[in-house]
Amino acid sequence: MQQYEGNADYANTYAAEKALYDAINSCTVLEEFKDKIGNNNDLVAIARVQDEQNIRLKHYEAINETVKAESCGRILEKTKQVSNVTDLLTMVNEEQNVANIAITTDTIHPFDDFLYLENVEIWEQAEIPAAYKEKYAAYAKDEKISIKNSYAAIEKEMNNWQPGWKFNFTKIDEERHRRLLPYPKEVIAAQKEITQQILNK
Repeated sequence: MQQYEGNADYANTYAAEKALYDAINSCTVLEEFKDKIGNNNDLVAIARVQDEQNIRLKHYEAINETVKAESCGRILEKTKQVSNVTDLLTMVNEEQNVANIAITTDTIHPFDDFLYLENVEIWEQAEIPAAYKEKYAAYAKDEKISIKNSYAAIEKEMNNWQPGWKFNFTKIDEERHRRLLPYPKEVIAAQKEITQQILNK
C-alpha cells in the first residue's frame, strides 16, 4: 500500500489496498475476516488494471497510437462491469486478443518497403544504351507484377484475421505509421501515387 501512496498514477490501487488494509485492521477475531474483507482482494486487482490501463492510455494518446489507445479505453470501460478476478482476467484476455488482431491488421505493409518502387525507378529511368531498353522495360514490368502480388498477398493474409480487409492508403499519413517512414512528405506522396497507379486503385 505504501508504495502507491501519493502516486497519482496509482490512485485507484492505493485506495483499494487501503480499503483492504483497513478491513483487515478492523478485525479483532479470525471469524470477522470473511465478512469484513468481502471482495476487497478482487477490487485491488481491478484497481491495478484500471491504473495500468490509464497509464497506457495517456501514453498512447500522447503519441497518437489510436488503435492501442482504443484497446485501453475498452478495457477501462469494462472494468466497471466486473467485480471479481475471474471475470477480470477473462475480460482482459479477450480484449487483448481483440487488440492483437486490430494491431496486426493496422498495417501499411508492403508500402513501407520501398525496395520494389526503387527497383521500378531504376529499370524505368536508368540511362542505358538503346539495346538494353527492352530488357529493362521487362524488368520494370516484372517488378510491378511483384508489387501487385505483394499487395494481393497481404490482403489475403489480413482477411484471415479481418474478413473484408482492404489496403487503406489513407493510413499511411496517420502519425502512428508516418513517423516510421524516414522520407519527406513529397516522396511519400509520390510513392503513394505510383503504387496506386500500379494497383489501379
